[in-house]
Amino acid sequence: MSEKHLLSKTSFLKSVQCQKAFFLYKKYYHLKDPLPAEKKAVFNRGHKVGILAQQLFPGGVDVSPDHVFKYAESVEKTKELIAAGEKIIYEAAFIFDDTLVALDILVKEDEKWFAYEVKSSLKISQAYVMDAALQYYIIKNCLPGLEDISLVNLNEKYCLEDQLDVKKLFKITSVKKDAEKNGEFIKHHIALAKNTFYKNELPSVAIGQQCFSPYACDFMGTCWKNTAANNVFEFSGISKKQAGEWLAKGFLHINEIPDEEVSGTTQKLVRSFKDNLEIFEKENVKEFFKKISYPLAFLDMEFYTPAIPKYKGNGPFELSPFLFSCAQIDKEGGSVTEQFFFHEENSNPEKDFMEHLIALAKNVSCILVFDTGQEVAAMNTIVKHYPEYKKAVEEIKKKFIDLADVFTNFWYYHPQQKGSTSLKKIHQSIFTKDMYADLPVNSGLLASYGYDDFLNETDIFKKQELKENLIAYCQADTRAVLELTDFLRSKIQE
Repeated sequence: MSEKHLLSKTSFLKSVQCQKAFFLYKKYYHLKDPLPAEKKAVFNRGHKVGILAQQLFPGGVDVSPDHVFKYAESVEKTKELIAAGEKIIYEAAFIFDDTLVALDILVKEDEKWFAYEVKSSLKISQAYVMDAALQYYIIKNCLPGLEDISLVNLNEKYCLEDQLDVKKLFKITSVKKDAEKNGEFIKHHIALAKNTFYKNELPSVAIGQQCFSPYACDFMGTCWKNTAANNVFEFSGISKKQAGEWLAKGFLHINEIPDEEVSGTTQKLVRSFKDNLEIFEKENVKEFFKKISYPLAFLDMEFYTPAIPKYKGNGPFELSPFLFSCAQIDKEGGSVTEQFFFHEENSNPEKDFMEHLIALAKNVSCILVFDTGQEVAAMNTIVKHYPEYKKAVEEIKKKFIDLADVFTNFWYYHPQQKGSTSLKKIHQSIFTKDMYADLPVNSGLLASYGYDDFLNETDIFKKQELKENLIAYCQADTRAVLELTDFLRSKIQE
């Protein structure tokens, strides 16, 4: 008879974060918030990285179930393979204390077992360590010969050469000591989760910092639906920890934060919201505009950042610019000319991109960009790969003017920004519309994943649609910069 389980890794970690979220997950799963497109993309990335990591220990047997409700079969298959002497098992499944875990890679060496859990990230977080601690606790009780458990993550120092070197791409870090230290914690929280489940009463847990840490809860649509708008958690300039402390003191709304609770810039921004008055330092904005001359270009770039490096010389998550959108004005009051560059070939876009950017830059005196950080980093990477572009890149950097300076210095601030200095939030606050709402691609992360989809798509019609969606998003950013510039110019002329 197949073993059944009450808890999984997902439900256990949810219970540690919030008992109410755990109860809803187990009893009212249909209330779960829809999975955002960005999270779906991240999950898909994790799956691909996990499959690649199997090459660290090739030749294993995969016991993944063909359906999420068939993990009991994986548990039985794992037992059978261990008994038969199999040395490498992918997605090995174990149940102990009504709790199921599935491990990415299980390896037997010198009669001892070693567990490996793969993460598609450059850093090891505390949440990942807790994840591994649960797996160690369950597997150790099922497999006494378990010698060690390690996290496998991407190596930030890796650089792709002619061929992908999987052993250099990944780092392996033992977390056995941390897992052993957390044994009693794991045992306690399994008991607590089971008690919550069988008690069959919705736990009374107020909203708070735990709704965001270590992950944003996917039942916020249920728990927060009656929470007042403009609450302290919406204020970007305030940490969730600080917001939680204020909530505990009875300050839920931004308007309720006493002046003595904030200082410096934060106090200034909270006061702006309370009074519903914008901040406008006219002289500073005037000085900023003195730097602008014509012909003028408004520029936005999009970047391909694959976890598994695709092009020679690149590392995990390294920026490869594949698209830019430009709006050009030749003289003050002149008409706007739009153009874009999109690298369509399934090849390193850097050289092609740079050639088109150089051609664009030759025709303008200034290039307005919102937050030049990524653009400069990407061009520096290109120079590292193609030193012949160093002089041209330095010339382009001299033409860059960062519009974000106006907003990060709070020379202009709209009260509805609620502490945020992102391009989207600033534009939405000033113009009271979300120009990104109906775009299939509406973030830089989705643009990176969308380009990956474009490169791998074989249907010419779907490929064209993906291309158009990516260009539309990039052009939206460019137009947002243009519109904000026009808005600020009109303010200093008032």
